[in-house]
Amino acid sequence: MARRKEEPDWILASASPRRKEILEGHGIFPVVIPSSVDETMPADLNLTPEETTIYLAELKAFAVLEELDPGDWPLGCYVLGVDTIVYKDRIIGKPVDEADALGILRSLRNTKHEVISGVCLIVAAPPQGEAALTPVKNHQFSDTTTVRFGDYTDDDILEYIRANPPYDKSGSYAVQSDWKKHILEVDGDIENVIGLTFMKLSMYLE
Repeated sequence: MARRKEEPDWILASASPRRKEILEGHGIFPVVIPSSVDETMPADLNLTPEETTIYLAELKAFAVLEELDPGDWPLGCYVLGVDTIVYKDRIIGKPVDEADALGILRSLRNTKHEVISGVCLIVAAPPQGEAALTPVKNHQFSDTTTVRFGDYTDDDILEYIRANPPYDKSGSYAVQSDWKKHILEVDGDIENVIGLTFMKLSMYLE
């Protein structure tokens, strides 16, 4: 992919518009190159939810890194991979259909759950004589925010998911949408619930 000179030195390995908006809200305007990796977890890996998100974030970031032409990117460009899950007794991913979304939001009613994001931030550079960018630094971390929902009916759920298709959202909801009226408490970074904890990411920026 050819890089225009006016483009920034950030690559977001995600198609999530919410992550892009968070970065832009903090003055970072990334080039978006979504990763197409298979996010199915190997059956023999026994990872915690936090380790799972970091594993997938790293997978995404390195998949995009390997596709880059070193001649198009400067020394010290960032490649950012992120993965977000909802956790309550099990890892809850994105719903596959309306019935799945209904079941997920039923399970979160009148209780707390965790939103966990894993981040892999690669500082990449084209080494002398090499044909690919390689990681100079590889920062990995996770962040957890606890969210508490109040009471709501199945009709409330169906009205919401039909007006706001949730099929690209872990947990079947967006904290910044109309669903926020059912949220009683957010303990932690709300941007983490939206899709990216910039507060923690900023600690690794140079």
